[in-house]
Amino acid sequence: MRKIERASDVIEILGERSIVTGIGGIGALAIAAFAAKYQGVGGNYAPMQGILVLAGIGGLGYAAFTASKIRKVAAVTVVCPYCEGRNVLTEQPDEDVRCTTCQRMVPILRGKILAVEQVRCGYCNALNYYSEKTEVLLCEECNREVPISRDDDPSKPQKRLMPGFAVSSEEDSLYDLVLLNGGPKQEEMIDCLQHMLALNRNQVKNILSETPALLLTGISHRKAEMLKAQISMHDGEARTDRSAEVAAV
Repeated sequence: MRKIERASDVIEILGERSIVTGIGGIGALAIAAFAAKYQGVGGNYAPMQGILVLAGIGGLGYAAFTASKIRKVAAVTVVCPYCEGRNVLTEQPDEDVRCTTCQRMVPILRGKILAVEQVRCGYCNALNYYSEKTEVLLCEECNREVPISRDDDPSKPQKRLMPGFAVSSEEDSLYDLVLLNGGPKQEEMIDCLQHMLALNRNQVKNILSETPALLLTGISHRKAEMLKAQISMHDGEARTDRSAEVAAV
């Protein structure tokens, strides 16, 4: 993987090199001038004075040459799609680069910065991001996998979220979550509902034995769909209905 340098790093290195060699050149000339003043030009120290003068001139020349290269450093701006931070590189990247502002990897495919989509975790409701290049999406908060499926058409490497994890619009209506079937994975479903409803094991087992059962009422559409998707992850079945109070109005 070829590393593309940041313009600021290259400028800093060249600037530091120019300053160090420039100071060294000035120091060599100063020593040569000091020796010439107090010991005169020529004599036993003439070779040393000549070396110092040549070293000083060479140092200043190299410092000037290095400083001139700073103006020639190319600057390609890469805008992070997550935080809109500006990253200035020496050339156009063809692979992912790390944003210096948010420390995320900027997704790049064939030299093009990919758009990122937002999705909330169905477990903890944390906001996460994904792009066309995302193979597996792990929640940044709870580290659980947020299910994303690939399109069958390889020419369109787009992602499609499982129903319930992506809610396109925020509704004002309130919804109920109804459990229809606990599914074959009873232990997984018990653990899922314990965390979801803050109930003990026996209370959850009673709910599973009396399906269909109303789990939650008066919750937002987004939350209802996410919890429904969470249940489906454990092979359970649930549905979301508009709350009776809202429907009656």
